[in-house]
Amino acid sequence: MKTDELAKRILLPREAYTAAVKVEISREEYVRERELFYQDIKSFLERWKGKEKRYTWALAFYLRLSAETYDKYQEEGIPDQVFDQTFYDLTIWCRECYRKYGVYGLEQLWWLGQSVKMKLFRLGRLQFEPIRVKEPLEGNGIRIRAGTKGLNVHIPEDGPLKYEACIESFRQAELFFADREGDRPEFYMCDSWLLSPALEELLPKTSNIIRFQKLFRIVKVHYTFPQAEQRIFGEVLEDKSGYPENTSLQKKAKAYILEGKDPGIGVGVIDDVYRYM
Repeated sequence: MKTDELAKRILLPREAYTAAVKVEISREEYVRERELFYQDIKSFLERWKGKEKRYTWALAFYLRLSAETYDKYQEEGIPDQVFDQTFYDLTIWCRECYRKYGVYGLEQLWWLGQSVKMKLFRLGRLQFEPIRVKEPLEGNGIRIRAGTKGLNVHIPEDGPLKYEACIESFRQAELFFADREGDRPEFYMCDSWLLSPALEELLPKTSNIIRFQKLFRIVKVHYTFPQAEQRIFGEVLEDKSGYPENTSLQKKAKAYILEGKDPGIGVGVIDDVYRYM
């Protein structure tokens, strides 16, 4: 697949593609960076930080990588729809880069690399990443043994999180990974601010977020990063009084945070997805 076809399929803004094709990446540079990307992503990212116009360079580079990945999808018989949905993430993060910096490009390179390496797939509304838990996961009636295979669930920033669409994604995941991995996943896990129990104080029970949250049993809450602030307000400010109040959630979350509270990040598990189907 050529990059211009890829750009059309993932609905990349024309201005973004125009900016990307202006970036000169020689064949020698591409091969060198591609090898490092696959062998040592940390070193790749460190070297990338020193690139001139690194965000736009990253967009050009990842378009070429992604176009190559399409051939692997074809070899494995993965439907084009799955490819298009999965790599639409490039467009989502390109738009976010433009929002933050006024530049068409990419910043979330490690994350997007998971799609390129075929470790992450979008099936409908949700993304799924095969995992094997390293330590036992227990709590709230859940017991997952170390070494158990399952799927990590991720939520693209792409429109409403409708309950029915999420259930359809789980249904697709059951079929897709049973075919790809040879067996259905034993559990689904999600590690997100969307699973913070604090949201029950901020949102009505009928909201899409709360309905999604209730699919999972919350086994723990951690406070490693103010993810809720980043997602609700678009950035994390030291002066919390500077957060906007353009939506009901923003108003309530701001008041909650100004009281010195942290919504945290919930970790939830679904051990029997069929109860929802």
